[in-house]
Amino acid sequence: MKLKVFICAALSAIVLIGCNPNSPSTTLETKHSSNDKIFHKIDPDQPRVEQQISVLIQAPANIEFSLGKVEGVNMNMGYMPVSIVRQGTNQWRADLYLGACTEPRMQWRVSLPWSSPTSAQNGVYQFDFYTETN
Repeated sequence: MKLKVFICAALSAIVLIGCNPNSPSTTLETKHSSNDKIFHKIDPDQPRVEQQISVLIQAPANIEFSLGKVEGVNMNMGYMPVSIVRQGTNQWRADLYLGACTEPRMQWRVSLPWSSPTSAQNGVYQFDFYTETN
């Protein structure tokens, strides 16, 4: 019986440590290697978990994106794949679905690998955003 209580307490401690938020930053820097040629807009403006989140990407016509990922920053929840579809010459769209978390304010990171066949360049466009639950 004592062993079960110990295992339960140890697992609870691990979960609580994983949920501990890092100090939230008031501004988010976009870190990527696209030479400031790729931009994004999230719809809706205040994204929520368990609802569709659309990310509209504007990029030069010679940029190609491949399968990306979204992952939790302040809590390790693994990652979810992000497929991105071309909507026009310079526009792309990715639809995200995020799992619920016990954390009231969750920071997420989207990473979208890109390449340019015409200039033989490649990189990862990466940005962070937050969701808040009541």
